Amino acid sequence: MLSTAVFGKGFMARDMGFINTAGPSKHQAVALMVSADLTAFYCCTMNAYQDTLYVHAQRQYYRDCTIIGTVNFIFGNADSVLQNCKILPRQPMKGQKNTITAQGRKDPNQNTGISIHRCSIYPLGGLTGVQMFLGQPCKN
Repeated sequence: MLSTAVFGKGFMARDMGFINTAGPSKHQAVALMVSADLTAFYCCTMNAYQDTLYVHAQRQYYRDCTIIGTVNFIFGNADSVLQNCKILPRQPMKGQKNTITAQGRKDPNQNTGISIHRCSIYPLGGLTGVQMFLGQPCKN
């Protein structure tokens, strides 16, 4: 289930919200998928549960954004930079663990990755008793 997709080179968004309201029981529910090159997001919010922000491909920049989710909620194979963002893990479904990033690179020679620079990572609401991981590889 996908809420918004971006394919246009040079796309820029400011003060926008990208939300997928499917809820945690729908599993993968992408709020924003970006496949375009040279994209920039400023003061935007991406809000969902599993797989919130799909950094699918190309070069992407996120500044002063808020990203909320649970399982692998920032994932993909883009060259993406998150700077001064708020990254907010939320309560996952019972038995799930929170993983913030999942890198989808299959070729070790690719120069892709998810860079987190000067971001704040803290739980949304009363998040207790949940395993939390900064990253893992995407599973096929």
